[in-house]
Amino acid sequence: MKRWMMVLMVLVAGSAWAGGWSDSYSLGSGGVSITNSQVNSSWVPVALMWRFTSPGTGTVEVSRVSLGVSFILGNCGFTNASSMVWVPEAAFPFGFGEAMEIRSSVTNGVIQVIRKGE
Repeated sequence: MKRWMMVLMVLVAGSAWAGGWSDSYSLGSGGVSITNSQVNSSWVPVALMWRFTSPGTGTVEVSRVSLGVSFILGNCGFTNASSMVWVPEAAFPFGFGEAMEIRSSVTNGVIQVIRKGE
């Protein structure tokens, strides 16, 4: 009986960690940088959602910074948009010390970043 309870607890804890989480950030400064500071874990962006307080025209860019080198993962120009969504075409794992940088030329809104652990 005790062994079954231990396995159940591990499964529940594992499924909770494998789940996703989201954070919202202001676009007021024109950019957001999210760095993985967890030594023994990695995360993957699932989706990024922009919402502007009034429709705007501009560009957005999502990059990965690894060992000081920046790689563009996606970019988009938009016209008269009040919201947008980016879903990565592939899994981009961010390990310890790697950062995701998000830049937006329109700064009157927020971005919600949805991630999951690996």
